[in-house]
Amino acid sequence: MPSTTQPSSQQLLSRENTLFKKVVRFYEQKQYKKGLSAAREILKKCPNHGETLSMKGLILNSLGKKEEALESIRNGIKNNMTSHVVWHVYGLYQRSERKYDEAIKAYKKALQCEKDSLTILRDLSLLQIQMRDLEGYKETRHQLFNLKPGQRQSWIGFAMSYHLLGDYDMAQSVLEEFRKTQQDRPAPAPDKPYDNEHSEFLLYQNLVLREAEQYEDALRHIQIHEKDIYNKLVLSEIKYHLYIRLNTFDRAETILRDLIERNPENKKYYFMLEKCLNLTNSDEKSKLYENLMEKYPRADAPKQICLQFLTGEPFSKSIGSYLQKGFQKGVPSLFQSVKYLYATPEKVQIIDSLLNNYLNNLTKYGTFEISTDDEDIEPASTLLWLQYYLAQHYDYLNKIDKAFEFIDQAIRDTPTLVELYMFKAKIFKHAGDFQMAASLMDEAQSLDTADRFVNCKCTKYLLRANQITTAIEIAGKFTRENSSPGDYLREMQCMWFELETARAHRRLKKYGEALKKCHEIDRHFQEFIEDQFDFHSYCLRKMVLCAYVEMLNLEDHMKGHRFFRQAAQVAVEIYIRLYDHPLSDQDNDKDDNLANMSASEAKKLKNKLRKQQLREQQEKQKQIDAERKKKEFQRSRNKDDGEEEKVKEDEIVAEKLERCEKPLEEAMRFLQPLEDFAANFLDTHYLGFEVYYRRKKYLLMLRCLKRMKKLDTNNAKFHSCLMKFLKMMELEPVTDERLRTIIDDELKTFNVKQGDSIRKIEDLNEEFLKKNSNSLTHRAEAAKVMLLINPTNNLKAIEYLTTLDPNFTDQNLKVCTNIYENMQSDDYGPIEKSILEKYRNQCHNLWPQANIFQSTPPSLAHSSNNGETNGGNNEAISQDHN
Repeated sequence: MPSTTQPSSQQLLSRENTLFKKVVRFYEQKQYKKGLSAAREILKKCPNHGETLSMKGLILNSLGKKEEALESIRNGIKNNMTSHVVWHVYGLYQRSERKYDEAIKAYKKALQCEKDSLTILRDLSLLQIQMRDLEGYKETRHQLFNLKPGQRQSWIGFAMSYHLLGDYDMAQSVLEEFRKTQQDRPAPAPDKPYDNEHSEFLLYQNLVLREAEQYEDALRHIQIHEKDIYNKLVLSEIKYHLYIRLNTFDRAETILRDLIERNPENKKYYFMLEKCLNLTNSDEKSKLYENLMEKYPRADAPKQICLQFLTGEPFSKSIGSYLQKGFQKGVPSLFQSVKYLYATPEKVQIIDSLLNNYLNNLTKYGTFEISTDDEDIEPASTLLWLQYYLAQHYDYLNKIDKAFEFIDQAIRDTPTLVELYMFKAKIFKHAGDFQMAASLMDEAQSLDTADRFVNCKCTKYLLRANQITTAIEIAGKFTRENSSPGDYLREMQCMWFELETARAHRRLKKYGEALKKCHEIDRHFQEFIEDQFDFHSYCLRKMVLCAYVEMLNLEDHMKGHRFFRQAAQVAVEIYIRLYDHPLSDQDNDKDDNLANMSASEAKKLKNKLRKQQLREQQEKQKQIDAERKKKEFQRSRNKDDGEEEKVKEDEIVAEKLERCEKPLEEAMRFLQPLEDFAANFLDTHYLGFEVYYRRKKYLLMLRCLKRMKKLDTNNAKFHSCLMKFLKMMELEPVTDERLRTIIDDELKTFNVKQGDSIRKIEDLNEEFLKKNSNSLTHRAEAAKVMLLINPTNNLKAIEYLTTLDPNFTDQNLKVCTNIYENMQSDDYGPIEKSILEKYRNQCHNLWPQANIFQSTPPSLAHSSNNGETNGGNNEAISQDHN
């Protein structure tokens, strides 16, 4: 509405004023063409009317004409700076562009012109809670409360502003005053007997009391209003926690037993019952679970839990019974349900003995135990599931040959069971043969093409085998028709797919494509943060207050999620790589590979690379065509119904990402959230050190070292980083006396000083080696330090790297692959081909199936239908047993 205090030159005549009201109404009803026509009619007579110019710009913005809209809005402000409408419109424009700080400034300007505008105050409060300006949010909610004290949202928003600031007493005071106004609520209607909104309000009020640690008041509150709270499950759990806090264990036990009666498969309740009864020894727990298993004979949870603390003969009896029932029922997830027991060697031995006994008896007699009764004979499927379990059992124990033996036997007996092929693929993955693993998973997928889970697993295995094109085709079987699978998966924010694709591109040294996927994942998380904007007013209106507070807490730590953490680590590592080896230095890599091959091998590789390039071009053209059709359809739809276009994201171009001018600055974009939200992971601070080391930020390097030391003092990466820091201090001494004093004081905590002087790096490294002589990982990092000390003499370092011994505690495929890849990329300096070949042969003898240690050059070990090379697979090897 036009301001009543605006200059006379900006006041409209009656007809134009009516038209302006129509412009506002047309905008609110999304009738943009009519609104634009009405605005132009006003501007014919009043071409400098600021509010109309602003509204015209707002409509143009909704039609996607951003530049023209901004120009019109700015002209509106220039012509009438005293109008709250023009500033409010400018704030709406900035909000649509997600420039929330600028929008807040615009709203505050609007309030200077019209301090009691409810619409502006509401919009401002939404932006303030979005940006977590809690003090500003409190002030705005206070103003809204004073202006509209009769509205429920005014009370709730005012109370929540104090709650979020930690002023629980004030929040509780406001909520209690509001509750008193609700005592004369009308009786519930017959068609709606439950007042869920009041129930949610009472739960929120109790939440505030609990967070204020006023447990007695919270218990009293919940008892008084119990009849008005309709979520009985949450009510019982709240009462349990309050009784525990108040040490009223008998009442807490009663509630817990009722909860277990309600859901006997919820393990959390059993653990809570143990805590409530203060059970410490296994005998007491055993008696408890015996009673529970007797009371709930069909429940699986108590049977699983009791396996944790049983030992010896009781454990053997219980695990035997549990496994037998699983084999009889044919439970595919049986191994997953007892995998946690494999952390105890004694239990593994008992399980192994039982399994072999069952196998022998089932093969000979058809029963688990030796019996002459024909009624006890098990069906053939029991032996099948036992073989399936045995394959999982030996695979987990790294006895790959025995795992293959049992899974092959099971497939021979039942060649149509999908799970068998899937697990055989998993064994090949653990053995390092990703090509065969992908092939077998593809075969499993062909047996059941309607199973989305198998399709996803097949896609993931193909990506780990670097068969990206085939993986996209397989994933496309479950994506929307007439759209590119890649675009659809990005639109659906399918981050596991994008993360695996990024890793595959990195292994293929397509760093731009890998970074593109990492940036797409980063955008998803930014969208999660921005999507909460719509819920700020909705949750207050619908009174889902406890869930709203949980959402705010979740959003505050969103970038601590494992998908973002893993994508950020990939991105930072690539940017470090690009800084150390700019892409221009790698342009001739393919030519170098060709030079090392025979003529026939080179010809094969050229043909495959040419086919791959042709396929990639066709795929890109398909994506471009699909995107163009989609945009045309969307544009026509917008014209028809006046729907507001979404903010257009800048296109992510892979070539620009891999040829960025300042890789370390780009790395900081991903590193900063890691340091904020993933500080309990040592790799975060290792990557931070590597970035700051290259930027020569001494204090930041020291901070990373301190955090690494706090997490793991004997970590190999921590040792190499500390030695690099000391070497840098030796080569480039700090001239700033104040900075030098801080560093010297901090170094005392690292035990690297003897008196007032720092010990020699050689001595520190030798001491580290002696302490960790049986660890291959520690020896590899110590070798890097040797090269740091003397880059010209790498013979001793190479000896430490290439020496393999079964007594090493961590001599496994992942560690050896990592060392081999680092040797190939000259991380340990130039190494003779004969030494590299000798190490490869040693590893090949230990892991004959691993692709990376095959005699065929890695560049030729690829899928015949893809032509995509099989680069280093250490990332895929490092994946867990999923």
